Amino acid sequence: MKSKKPTSKSTIAHYESNADNLIATYESAEMNNLYAFLLSNIQPNSKVLDIGFGSGRDLAFLQHNGFDIWGIDPSRKFVDHAKERFPDISNHFFQTSLPNLDIPKEVLHSFDTVILIAIWMHLPKETYIDSINSICSLLKPQGKIILSYSVTAREKETERYFENVDTRLLQTLFKEQGCTKINSITNGDGLKEREITWVTEAYSYDKF
Repeated sequence: MKSKKPTSKSTIAHYESNADNLIATYESAEMNNLYAFLLSNIQPNSKVLDIGFGSGRDLAFLQHNGFDIWGIDPSRKFVDHAKERFPDISNHFFQTSLPNLDIPKEVLHSFDTVILIAIWMHLPKETYIDSINSICSLLKPQGKIILSYSVTAREKETERYFENVDTRLLQTLFKEQGCTKINSITNGDGLKEREITWVTEAYSYDKF
């Protein structure tokens, strides 16, 4: 019997059902390259929103370095874990997902930087423009967007949806929405047993 094609819903279900194991896995990753990139592209003391924060690993790094951290994730288990991990700011975390984010209106246009680490390759191409618009609605003028996505084929995946990200198309769509690419790096995977190549890009939001 032919297996069903993965969808955005099955991707979220995968993270929800495997949350405990994934939290431990994510925490073991070596992230020095990404973290150096974040620090070089985010102004000190910035208010940063992490979309798809997973275990909260990157949020913890940002908080340790003096940033005001907030987060969005579609998995209830990841959100609950973040609230337990950061109890003093438990109201900073929301369960919702791209392309249409269900978040309080008072946080719109309030962030200096929005990051999306290992998220974009899970988004279908037809959601790109709405997703970019949703992200931009969160930013202050001249805010930054930092996203990373894999560019390695994932033939063995059965539950998670993966899109082969067209880098040129993505940059064009961001530019059309007022975002200019200002920096990028390419590096290997933080989990050494996986042969995956990642692209990380920083954009400046110049339209308001």
